[in-house]
Amino acid sequence: MVSFARQPQSHPLRKVLFQIHLWMGLVLAIYVIVIGLTGSILVFRGDLQKLTFPEFFSVERHGEPDAPLPQILAELQRRYPGMQLSGLDYPTQHRQTYLTYLTRGNQFLTVFSHPVTAQVIGELPRTSWITRLQDLHYDLLAGPTGRKVSGVMAACLIAMFATGLILWWPGIARWTRSLWIDRKAGWRRINWDLHSATGFWTFALLMMWAVSGVEFAFPQPFRNTVNAISPLTITRAPQSASRQDPRAPFEPSDYVAKARALEPDAKPGRFVAAYGKRDAILVLMARVDHGDFDRSDEISLYFDQYTGSLLERHAAASEQASLGDIVMKWLGPLHTATFGGSGIRILWALFGLSFPILAITGFIMWWNRAK
Repeated sequence: MVSFARQPQSHPLRKVLFQIHLWMGLVLAIYVIVIGLTGSILVFRGDLQKLTFPEFFSVERHGEPDAPLPQILAELQRRYPGMQLSGLDYPTQHRQTYLTYLTRGNQFLTVFSHPVTAQVIGELPRTSWITRLQDLHYDLLAGPTGRKVSGVMAACLIAMFATGLILWWPGIARWTRSLWIDRKAGWRRINWDLHSATGFWTFALLMMWAVSGVEFAFPQPFRNTVNAISPLTITRAPQSASRQDPRAPFEPSDYVAKARALEPDAKPGRFVAAYGKRDAILVLMARVDHGDFDRSDEISLYFDQYTGSLLERHAAASEQASLGDIVMKWLGPLHTATFGGSGIRILWALFGLSFPILAITGFIMWWNRAK
């Protein structure tokens, strides 16, 4: 270890790690470039959706009050007879319309409604250039198989970044030189410095993106691993009473009214219908706004679908989180930059470009050696 710290270039372990890092980099170069470029664009996914489908997110109100929920649902039923309500999201600061999910068999529709007139504005297309870009980033345009392949490649990136950090170490005497780019040097040295400095300064983010990429592809094995290290808190939704007779004629607005009475300081954020005979009705209330990253103001109220009685009240602020819970909570938002404002998204997009920078500079270094 002492010799490696002082003279890493002459250590035999470094030669082995260099070959591993080199060939993994060559094999994954195209994947790294694609993932980096698409990821940098997709951090603006919400903004791009608003630009592509502005009529679904912004409406003119002129101070008029919102239409009552029964009117919203009646218009949806008129436009889509025979379809069942799966869930409904109330308007938020970022989306001024009602967002409703309707199902019938394997058919699933995402429908937007005007908050004042209750008129159906339209359906979110199942495919668009944004969804294709997202499919490329997550699934390599190959569905579930592509996602598994992407997960394996993300695992390889973890190994490549780890070996890269070891290879970056230039020795105690000159380690600070590898933090910056010597612009007075020749182009080959500048290329080396760019590769080295970019890898060092973005290492933490690159490793986080690779780890979360594995989690997206293999969620259950990943959760099992985290749970083995730090037990995860398991919360199960309560169930409605088992009954054979038909469900009581409660409407979604009845449950929302009950929730408003129980939580007068909060506003409705989401309604989720019961799927099975034992499922409960969920009404999510938020003191500030539903749909943002901060869930500490949210309260979940579960109602029996037959009697309409309250089964359970769950406040997010009262959750006791383990280290594993924190890891699972933050992996997604950190990967997609949904935990902050536009400044975080811009920063994440710029850091995401380090993927193609590392791939291109690494290929140039290999090409120079090969020649």
